[in-house]
Amino acid sequence: QYQRRVRGFNDQNMAMRVATLLLLCWLHANCLADPGVVIQPGVTMPYLSLGTGSGQKGDVANATALWIQAGGVGIDTAYNYDDEQEIAQGIAHAHASAHSLFVTTKIPCSNYETASKHIKDNLVQLKMTKVDLMLIHSPSLLCGISETWRALEDAKASGLIRAIGVSNFEEQHLKTLAKTQREAPVLNQCSLSVSYHDDKTIGYCKQQGITYMAFSPLCGGANGSSCPHGSVLTIPEVQAIARSHNVSTAQVALKWIVQQGHPVTCAAWRQDYMKEDLDLWSWGELSQKEMQTLANVQAGLPES
Repeated sequence: QYQRRVRGFNDQNMAMRVATLLLLCWLHANCLADPGVVIQPGVTMPYLSLGTGSGQKGDVANATALWIQAGGVGIDTAYNYDDEQEIAQGIAHAHASAHSLFVTTKIPCSNYETASKHIKDNLVQLKMTKVDLMLIHSPSLLCGISETWRALEDAKASGLIRAIGVSNFEEQHLKTLAKTQREAPVLNQCSLSVSYHDDKTIGYCKQQGITYMAFSPLCGGANGSSCPHGSVLTIPEVQAIARSHNVSTAQVALKWIVQQGHPVTCAAWRQDYMKEDLDLWSWGELSQKEMQTLANVQAGLPES
């Protein structure tokens, strides 16, 4: 009887140890994971998305599969990129389901009928019945922003889209849209990096409760034309802070953005770069002084 009690005690003790280890592993994994940002009630998007606009060295399908295998969840594309079929191939190759991902796409500004067609074509090419987020790609004087927006509103009401937003919109465009919209955009995706940030539009979006998302965060690749000063990775302040944290310059540049609450879409085709981009929560935060130092970089850059 004594031996049974001892063995029972040991079994209980071992079970408690295992439970404790599992809890610690769970906490550790969650501390390292992308916490995501709520863009509307019930819709949380990851801070990091793979941006396919730069073509990923001509193999978007492979880049998509590598991203998912590296732990990436967010994928950012557009009708004008003409790569939705390749993204669908990459998702299938990675044996992932659409429900496990967060897919953002964009349609060009046009009239209601054309916009509605673009929405449906996007879904067909992606082989999805619904996408998480769809944006107007950019404002244009040659099209009706309100008509394109109405098509997105109707598609959302029909269950084809979970959330809708805009891209490359400044304050004036958002105010124009507000005159006719039934619901406000939840997100505005714009160029944002250490070397370029439109603080006026960022402030207006914050005031209106619109999530501000970054593209071209490293100012590299074919879509880095919005960053006239070149790659962020060569900025001395970024390099110095990266050395102090023993991380890469890309991680510091991305961390500066997400620590402000902005989700990011970034292009990558090598899986080691992808894993590096996703690893933003294992090494703590940038100090207030470091954040301000990086914020001041834009003002100190020479005119292009």
